[in-house]
Amino acid sequence: MARRYEMSARERARAATREEILDAAVELFGPAWFDEVTLADVAKRAGVSQQTVVNHFGSKIDLYLTAIGERVAPRLAAARAGVTPGDVDAIVACVVRDYEESGDGNIRIVALAGRLAELREVLRRGRAWHRAWVEEVFAPQLARRRGATRERVLTLLVTVLDVTTWKTLRRDEGLDPKQTELHLKALVEGVLAA
Repeated sequence: MARRYEMSARERARAATREEILDAAVELFGPAWFDEVTLADVAKRAGVSQQTVVNHFGSKIDLYLTAIGERVAPRLAAARAGVTPGDVDAIVACVVRDYEESGDGNIRIVALAGRLAELREVLRRGRAWHRAWVEEVFAPQLARRRGATRERVLTLLVTVLDVTTWKTLRRDEGLDPKQTELHLKALVEGVLAA
């Protein structure tokens, strides 16, 4: 019986260490480029050895992908949850809030996917998820359209609400979040009116 308890305590400690490493990875990778963060940086922030990080995750890219899958993606899904389908103001406000928190990191993933093959699948899944979300929240407006027209409107809505459009407005044009929201709303309304 004592041995079983010891194994359980060891498993709990291992799980806690894993969570601390993931916390540190999210904190460090969030505001930085992939190349700017080392496993030694993550280990130091987590209070463990670099070998412990390797033992848990194998490599920096595997740690990065795990952090995206287990921490970032669920947080983004939660940020987009609860929007009333068809409510353009709420949909656009939700997207801007999301990108204010995650947009720069998403843009870094888009850029990195060009040279890190492991991120291409993350990007593909992220785009598919975004498209499905847009289709869900614009279901009332899309219900009036059929065939190629529906697909064109959906594709345009996906593009208007893509992180790269947010980046153009916020980072390239220098608009503040409220102005960005107004511009995106005007683009969405233009697509829906066409």
